[in-house]
Amino acid sequence: MARRKANLRTRPKSVTLQSGGSQDADEVGDQDMHDASTQVSTQVSTQGSDVQPAKRVTRGPNKYLEIWDLPDDQEIELPLNSMYQPVDEGARTFTGFLGTIARKPHMCPIKYLDWKVMPEELKEECWRLVKRKYQVPDNPKAYEGLKKFTLQKIGKAWRDHKCRLKAKYYIPHSRNKARVKSNGPRKCIPEDWNILVDHWYSDDAVDKMRELLADPENQLQSSDTSGSIAWSRDDVFAKVMGKEHKGRIRGVGFGPTPSGQSSKTALTDSEIRLSQARDDEVAQLKASLATMEEKLAGFDEMKEKVSQFEEMEQRMEERMEQRMEQRMARLLQQMQQTTQCNQDLSPVEQSPPLPRSSAASHQPRSL
Repeated sequence: MARRKANLRTRPKSVTLQSGGSQDADEVGDQDMHDASTQVSTQVSTQGSDVQPAKRVTRGPNKYLEIWDLPDDQEIELPLNSMYQPVDEGARTFTGFLGTIARKPHMCPIKYLDWKVMPEELKEECWRLVKRKYQVPDNPKAYEGLKKFTLQKIGKAWRDHKCRLKAKYYIPHSRNKARVKSNGPRKCIPEDWNILVDHWYSDDAVDKMRELLADPENQLQSSDTSGSIAWSRDDVFAKVMGKEHKGRIRGVGFGPTPSGQSSKTALTDSEIRLSQARDDEVAQLKASLATMEEKLAGFDEMKEKVSQFEEMEQRMEERMEQRMEQRMARLLQQMQQTTQCNQDLSPVEQSPPLPRSSAASHQPRSL
């Protein structure tokens, strides 16, 4: 069964689609956790003028149910730029939906301490879910680019989710560990929650960083004010957490890489705008091409109809000529038959002249 595109309309409460040409998807993905406006309820008791304190009402994270409940025979169109990243109206919704995947305890368990050690089968399951909901490109390069971008965003949303859990539930000092374990989130798997809490109260990494930072030789000094990141391959973080892997630098987000050693290697705003302008121009050209193809299709259809009319007219002329020839042949045959009949008839004998009466014979002839 062929899948058709879903018609998802925007709603101010949940899915607010905005242009994402030069906006980082990280920013729009994290906005689904903001609080709603505060509602103040005042109640005056019957005993006096006691007023109930204001209650802060929050809506919590967006669940994107319109995407989760999407029928299997429908899919959402996902516009991409030249870097195979979602743009335009679909960027915000797509990144927010990935955040809901990252918060699913059975899809992205919080017991793993790093996204790199997350089992590949779980990452593939996340990608299969995205493919069921969104239209992915057939081009192999674009397909792999979007897949890499998607898993990176899920990984970031997963880390952000764990950070929010720590900010909400963590209580300093190890004596509170049992209390934190017993008061975990309702939706978390208890075994996974216990592993995460144990990691929170592990001071090995923190003590080692403090010792290294106490040594002046390990402190980075940078006088660059152009926006570059002071980074070293053997800084304190690298000594504690291990060697950096290619592709990104831990702690500085997307863009900077170990090979570049600076945020200057990331795309600048002008480059992003240029890329978006190029994408818009390509989209306009595609739209113009589609319009021309539609007109040509109409022209071809008209040409085919004219050709069919000419063929029909030619067939009618041929039929008229055949009928005229048949009619002339019948007329000529009738004339030949008539002539033959006249020739076959015997000559008619002449009758004798009538005798003249006697009276008439005596009539005087006129002079």
